[in-house]
Amino acid sequence: MNPVLTDKQISYMDFIHKFIEVNDNFPTFEVIAEHFGVNPNSVSGHLLALKRKGYIEYCPKMASYRRTNVFKSFMAIRERNAA
Repeated sequence: MNPVLTDKQISYMDFIHKFIEVNDNFPTFEVIAEHFGVNPNSVSGHLLALKRKGYIEYCPKMASYRRTNVFKSFMAIRERNAA
């Protein structure tokens, strides 16, 4: 079982999920920062928290994060509950 997510972390996951659906790529720190109106350093902290909780992982070969199956399952449940 994964640790509980904060409302802000869920907001980040919603944005990341929608961004990937449209762009087929994980958003950069700058894109996320611009969307939320924060400094890219703030984004780093939120992504590290999501990584620690098992929702995303860093891929050195791609120099980017990617969603884990836990992330995808969480979003599928959210979408089902919203319908």
